[in-house]
Amino acid sequence: MNLPRLKIAHQLSLLISAAVVLAVLVVGGLSFLNLRSGFRDYLQVRDDEQLTRLVALIEQHAATDPQLQWLRDDPEPMRALMDEFNGRALRGQRLHPRQPPPGFGRPPPAEPPPEHPEDPPGAPRGGLGSLGERVFIRDLQGLRLAGRPQPPHARKTTRAIKANGQEVAYIDLTSEPEPEGVDARFLQRQTSRLLWATLGSIALAVIAAWWMAGRWSRPLTALQRASRDIARGKRTHILQPTGAQEIAQLMEDINTMTAELARLEEARRSWIAQISHELRTPLSVLRGELEAIEDGARAPTPQVLSGLRDEVLQLNRLVDDLHTLSVADMGGMPCALTQGDAHAWLWRVAHRFAAQAKKKGLTLSLPPQKALPIPAQWDFGRIEQLLTNLLTNSLRYTDAPGSVAVAWQCDARQLTLTVDDSEPGVSPADLRELFEPLFRGDRARQRSDQHSSGLGLSIARTIAQAHQGTITASASPRGGLQLCVRLPLRPHTSAARGDAT
Repeated sequence: MNLPRLKIAHQLSLLISAAVVLAVLVVGGLSFLNLRSGFRDYLQVRDDEQLTRLVALIEQHAATDPQLQWLRDDPEPMRALMDEFNGRALRGQRLHPRQPPPGFGRPPPAEPPPEHPEDPPGAPRGGLGSLGERVFIRDLQGLRLAGRPQPPHARKTTRAIKANGQEVAYIDLTSEPEPEGVDARFLQRQTSRLLWATLGSIALAVIAAWWMAGRWSRPLTALQRASRDIARGKRTHILQPTGAQEIAQLMEDINTMTAELARLEEARRSWIAQISHELRTPLSVLRGELEAIEDGARAPTPQVLSGLRDEVLQLNRLVDDLHTLSVADMGGMPCALTQGDAHAWLWRVAHRFAAQAKKKGLTLSLPPQKALPIPAQWDFGRIEQLLTNLLTNSLRYTDAPGSVAVAWQCDARQLTLTVDDSEPGVSPADLRELFEPLFRGDRARQRSDQHSSGLGLSIARTIAQAHQGTITASASPRGGLQLCVRLPLRPHTSAARGDAT
């Protein structure tokens, strides 16, 4: 049976409420136990103080009667003793060992004496009070002198009664089993207040948990709506980062993702439009030439057929470049790494453009042909394509008379390849978009009379990334564009597996 999932607000409310309720119950229970224990300690301390005073009073009488004969086998002397202890004895009246206590041998008065203010309400009347009911006095042999015998297992406090420095008897005071009278009402009142405080704290905790959970869940609800809008292809509104730091950062990330998705959608539409344009131009030329030949307007001369062949080659280059980028986007460009001399390979590829540069009125500068070999493990066919695209781009967009310089240097781990050309340059705004597919930059760097797919630099970047390298563009000291490629001499083989498709 699958139970319905609760909303995060409800989960947070239950979690916070449970934690607070548990804490309140634990604190309340400990407070109640501490109150009970503390109250028992208070009663014990009070009993100890009263027992000390009672022992001192008995020792005063024992100074003239060390054997405490006046207490034996008669409850009246004990009552008189407790009356004196409680302050009920007549002013100046003292008990003498040979003098019977007041009222001894006479019938009790018709009405019991009134309760003393110090006695708790509900205490036994007749002069003993709650303390007298718990007192038991015995001699050194353990025989009863006065008081009521207590249960053998009852908790009690024992003190010695001394006369002239010698122990003559013992007095036992049994602990109160349960509070009574004022003490019981006081304990009940404190317990009731503690219970109401606990219940009030729990109620406030539940309300606060509900409010806090709702406050925390609002940003998450906004994130949920935004993610659903993104899934439906809608451009959601910009979220205002609120809530905890992690949630606010997540909302900022959603805003960034939304902007990036919008940019990618715009780039996709631009791609479709630009590719359609790039394909339509040579196809229109081919169609026009073929229709002219069919109508007899033009003769299929070698010059006409050569022009048609150029347009077909342009279409073939465009399709090949699009296929290369598509393969790279689907799973990374596959590279077959082999061992070779990077210096000899780069010099051979760059030297092939010397004649083309001279034909355009440009000077191509290369490193010396004879130099120390640079061992590298690359897909040299891909590296040749990378350098070819860079040099093709520089030779196409450099004004004559001008110059193009190719240089490379390496350290123990990587090789840095640079291609610098002279004017015209590239605006700083275009430098960031230079490697985007089909990007058309400043008009000064465009040539309408050259066939180009507009994908050369994008493919160069893909090849560099497939070799775990980087490629950047910046202003050249020569006045044009500088392209800088950094390639590790031995990239990890796991990043360049596969066969060319």
